[in-house]
Amino acid sequence: MSALLKRKISEKATNGVTTKTAKSDKAKVTLDVTLNANYFETENSDTQFQTELKDCFASRTTLSHGNGAALHVDPFSCCLLPNFVENDQFLQQLKDELLDQEYHAKNNDLYMFQQTADLKKCTSPCIKSLRETLYGPFREWLTKITGIPLNDTIDMNGSRYTDRDVLLCHDDALEGRRIAYILYLVPPWTAADGGTLDLFKVDENRQPTVVGRSLMPSWNTLAFFEVGPVSFHQVSEILSSDKVRISINGWFHGPDIERPEASDTALSPLQTSLTLDVDVLFDWVNPNYLDLLMQVQIREKFEEDSEIELEHFLKEEKYQEVIAALQSTKTSWLSRGPANRRHYEKADSDTVPEVLLQCLQLLSSDAFFLTLSNFTGLALHELSPESDDESGADSDSAAGGASCTEKVEKVVESEKEKSVPSCKGELCRWQHGNYTMLRDIEAARATFALDAFLFCKCEGWQPEYGGFISYLAKEEDEELMTVNPTENSLALVYCDKDTLRFVKYINHGIRAMQDAPQFYSFSFQYQE
Repeated sequence: MSALLKRKISEKATNGVTTKTAKSDKAKVTLDVTLNANYFETENSDTQFQTELKDCFASRTTLSHGNGAALHVDPFSCCLLPNFVENDQFLQQLKDELLDQEYHAKNNDLYMFQQTADLKKCTSPCIKSLRETLYGPFREWLTKITGIPLNDTIDMNGSRYTDRDVLLCHDDALEGRRIAYILYLVPPWTAADGGTLDLFKVDENRQPTVVGRSLMPSWNTLAFFEVGPVSFHQVSEILSSDKVRISINGWFHGPDIERPEASDTALSPLQTSLTLDVDVLFDWVNPNYLDLLMQVQIREKFEEDSEIELEHFLKEEKYQEVIAALQSTKTSWLSRGPANRRHYEKADSDTVPEVLLQCLQLLSSDAFFLTLSNFTGLALHELSPESDDESGADSDSAAGGASCTEKVEKVVESEKEKSVPSCKGELCRWQHGNYTMLRDIEAARATFALDAFLFCKCEGWQPEYGGFISYLAKEEDEELMTVNPTENSLALVYCDKDTLRFVKYINHGIRAMQDAPQFYSFSFQYQE
């Protein structure tokens, strides 16, 4: 994951094509912003439109007004004000000033785009004029329309989205935020360009499910909505290679409201190992990895690094059977949410072909638990080898900050009763638009755990497509390590409770993959 980058943007979008341009020699005229008079007060009294809009907000009633304004109330209230600014010359100069700002690349589990610093102290004349209008008379107008008492806090930025940029599902719920707004300064835009403002429906637990409404950005349109417990939204991925989605956006602040903590009801349960004939292990696994001397070498490396990748893990004939079975049309794929934590598909184990079920059972089996113990030195089986007190004692873990052996010792010291090794796992399909987030508590662990990923059918995958697994320490920005999808490869990573992970959003670049733009993983977590 990239560190925060800074770069000067001196680009100007013309007819949707982004080109590098020198600053214009033409003298700029200082302009004052004039908002569309059809929307706002005249002689200190409400216009008919304002009364209608206020009533519709209060009653959650859809409004489509003759002046172009619209209020959508499903899945939550969001208002659009087209032709927000009357002076087009002001808008063009505003866009030029915005492009002259310094942008910072923002890239993590939730988003990838570029953003300016807070514009509350920006002295560029049009930005300053717009800011004073938005956080002055327009704020007062919003209070009258919505009934929300807004204070004078200024929270305003410029955003720039280019090809493959995205902002995933979230609710904007930070302290004090009450109304979010976006003023679009985009070229002519179509649905094929992506970049829509998507509003999510929620379930009975107030968790986001699917997109209920998509709003296309349009030049000089201002959108605003109340930030609340169900205001889940996203900026869909930019699909155009030659258009730039420019906007000024921010929040109006007011008194905090109660936001009930929503529960995640989609978690998978832990299970103890299955009892299978040990011959199954020899039928499936590359014999090189069952050699005791090889297992000692793997264990030594794992205890030093707390992670390892085992290539060509399954026997080739078994792997080809798995690949063929993954193409089966009989398998039902279930969407996993909620969208503010994860979005991908898992196989319904009741519908998978027999060979895939056998692979899932292998990874859950008593024999495989013992093999993992031999690979890692972890107490995943009653016959597991004792940890070497000295091996790796002076080395830092790639994904946790302490050696594997030290972690095992801490577990032994802290646990009063002997725990029973267990696991949970699933067969996942990864396609365009899939991801998991750091908020995905499916990946959380009570103490320490071993993550295992067996990747399939990922030939042609490239890191720029997304889909890699990124590990970070809690409350730290620096990436600890990355696991890349590799054909027939078993990746093992040992983590503590302060280690988080996410699967990076898979962008439309994956369409370049051979055959079908998707790959698969048998994703498991083992606990001692």
